[in-house]
Amino acid sequence: MAGVLNIVYAVIVALVAIVGFAYVLTQSDDGTGKETRWSDWGTIAAVALFVVGLVWATMF
Repeated sequence: MAGVLNIVYAVIVALVAIVGFAYVLTQSDDGTGKETRWSDWGTIAAVALFVVGLVWATMF
């Protein structure tokens, strides 16, 4: 049971980290006058992959 709770906790923390990072990155003004750029989404995807990899390596 404790193992399941650790997995659930790790997934929740990872989701909060990814969503929080995405929110900050998409809401920040980079001075280009454009809305969210493709490079922002690429950065978000890279961070998401990294965080998921950390969670995966920790659990398995």
